[in-house]
Amino acid sequence: MRYGTPSRPAHRATADGGLVLLVRGIGSGGQHRPPPAPLIPRVPVQRGRRRAVVALPTVEPQRAVQWLTQGLAGVILLGLVMMVGLLVTGSDRRQQEPAGAQPPALGDVFGPSDVLRPAGAAGAYRIEMRHFGRDCADATTGNLGGLLDRHGCSEVVRAGLISPYEGYQVTAGVFALADAGAAAAVNDLVREQVVGGLGGFRTLPATSGDPEAASVGWHVRDNLLLYCVITRPDGALVPDDDPYAKRITAEIVDNHLGGAAL
Repeated sequence: MRYGTPSRPAHRATADGGLVLLVRGIGSGGQHRPPPAPLIPRVPVQRGRRRAVVALPTVEPQRAVQWLTQGLAGVILLGLVMMVGLLVTGSDRRQQEPAGAQPPALGDVFGPSDVLRPAGAAGAYRIEMRHFGRDCADATTGNLGGLLDRHGCSEVVRAGLISPYEGYQVTAGVFALADAGAAAAVNDLVREQVVGGLGGFRTLPATSGDPEAASVGWHVRDNLLLYCVITRPDGALVPDDDPYAKRITAEIVDNHLGGAAL
């Protein structure tokens, strides 16, 4: 048996440019070996781009409820802490107030300004003096102080004013009594004291004039006794029908004290 190289036409081109060698047997008795199977050409496969997929974290319902509950508890706890802080701060401020400070029961009846402008007034009332005390007798004369004490009088605030009407002088103030019933009882007793000359309200500043020449007006609201004493700058008598006295009483007692004290 011999091997021969096949002629050029017998060469078969392969997909990769190589040659396939054919071998044939010589003679009738030789066996023919089948040629090898052709190689399958490689076809490049285009790979598609994979889209980026971002997996979002999943939150279990129970865990979400737990977070929400913890957040609400934190907010409530913070609110309680702030509330306690405000209460403590307010308590410290109250403890630091001077002993003679005006209590909140009557409030700042005459205000920080040096003038008052009651509703309906033709001008401003000038404040000359202020006074606050817990001994009601300091603002009264005669038997009126003891009478007020017996009805639970605990404090008094008053001021000395100059009215815009002919320079009339006014002493105005508020007494705080035990309750509305005590104030109602005092309302009738004050008339007996003033009319009978047994007691009255002290002027501010104190004057040496005749107390009988003054005009006195008062009114009761809730547990408060509101009053004013009106005198002329020349010390002359203020008659019952004096138009200025009536106007001053309405503006100071009814309008200003009635609104500011309550």
